[in-house]
Amino acid sequence: MPREQHPQQPDTAFDRDPGPDLVEYRYEATRKVRAGFIGCGGHAYRNIFPAFRYAPVELIAVADLIGARAAAYAREFGASRAYTDYREMLAREDLECVFVVTNYDAQGRPRYPRIASDALRAGCHAWIEKPPAASLAEIEELQAVERATGRFVQVGYKKMFVPTYEKAREISRRPEFGGLTQLAVRYPQALPPPETRFDLAHDRLAVSFLDHLFHPLAIIQLLGGDAASLVYTWEPRAGGMLALFTLRRGGIAALHASGGQAPNAPREYVQVVGQGAHLVVDNGLKLTYYRRGTGLPYGRAASFLTADEEAPLHWEPEFSLGVLYNDNAFFLGYVPEVRAFCASVLDNAPPARAGLRDAWAMMQVYEAFRQPAGRLVELRPAPGADRPA
Repeated sequence: MPREQHPQQPDTAFDRDPGPDLVEYRYEATRKVRAGFIGCGGHAYRNIFPAFRYAPVELIAVADLIGARAAAYAREFGASRAYTDYREMLAREDLECVFVVTNYDAQGRPRYPRIASDALRAGCHAWIEKPPAASLAEIEELQAVERATGRFVQVGYKKMFVPTYEKAREISRRPEFGGLTQLAVRYPQALPPPETRFDLAHDRLAVSFLDHLFHPLAIIQLLGGDAASLVYTWEPRAGGMLALFTLRRGGIAALHASGGQAPNAPREYVQVVGQGAHLVVDNGLKLTYYRRGTGLPYGRAASFLTADEEAPLHWEPEFSLGVLYNDNAFFLGYVPEVRAFCASVLDNAPPARAGLRDAWAMMQVYEAFRQPAGRLVELRPAPGADRPA
């Protein structure tokens, strides 16, 4: 059967300079990271292990509390050895980095701070899923271990690597856009009642809030940078919430946590406004850039069609070809975040995006929801400059 090929496109990355947007398959990589994997659950199986096909990962070993499952994952994804104790894996194997995808402990707290600290002290860089911790104090403790060991952590904030959001960020920094003045993000997350909002041990909705709030916060962090203050209001029946942020770089942002929306509707809607231009990302896949223009004469224009140089630009993927850009591993950000981490490991350079600095800034926002609705919360500047990613 002939191989499927896109018309007039090369078949492999070897046929031309790969460039930043062409993907090198794992078997083609001449330099690979020696990696271990901690946690063999469903999310890891569906989304993270498969991403290694498109990243320079040499998977050495996996670890999981259930030995049979660890052995099965090792066989399926090409690891040489399987362990039931990740500390034994760290001690026995020659690893450069580990990927960690685990669940919550009996108190509803993420297990990542302890595991990541163990990995850093064993000489490994660590990629951990979100949420990275349950408190700002845990993030600060992990940052101290980073400094002591010279190793680094990247967090699985996949929204910071979604192609449409990365393109939106690039457009919003063009001179003709006029700079970001307003940012609005809608995401279907309910805000728990104040009395149980941080009761991770007893309230599943509190765990869900910790788990999912970081998706819209990662979008705000990517596009707008650090927040300087926030105030929010809350609707108790469905848990809907509106939060308004001021941004340290200038401009404002709004988060609509639309708890109660229909579960099968598109989940995300993002709008960035500049000065005379704006853009919209709908459902994470459709990007429309409304460019600066003169507009149409009110009451006189016979057609809504503007000049080509002022017309909106629109991007959305097609789904008829078996290509990478319409694979959810790519447009949801999984492969890009894994590739970015591998590049950081190979360069021995901390990640410019989704590292513990970004985690610190976003965790401070999470903790701000301890304050009553309607109260303005001033946020501390994060250590280090609010740098573009």
